[in-house]
Amino acid sequence: MPTLKDVSQKQMNAIWLGLQHTNKKTRKKYFPQIEKAVNNGDLSKQQYALMKDRMLIDEGKSQLYGSQIKNGKLYKLDTPNKVNERRKEMGMKPIEQYLKNFNIEFKIE
Repeated sequence: MPTLKDVSQKQMNAIWLGLQHTNKKTRKKYFPQIEKAVNNGDLSKQQYALMKDRMLIDEGKSQLYGSQIKNGKLYKLDTPNKVNERRKEMGMKPIEQYLKNFNIEFKIE
């Protein structure tokens, strides 16, 4: 995995985007390098959160950050009452605000 010393931010984002939208086997293989890139400041915490949620869904688990939606519905969310705390740590907007973009109302059941 290159770093920002090797490539531009635009190129790093393109690498992340390709991995985010590849198959689950490839995503899982490269996720440790994504984590390292985030820790080094080469990718954002938000990019980490998006990929982490997608990987959890790949495994049939609940997502942590509420970033994944399908057919107008939010995928199952782990501890919904804590989601905004987790989102804030990752530099993400509150889930209610995010879901308005998809005309989804957030309700804790």
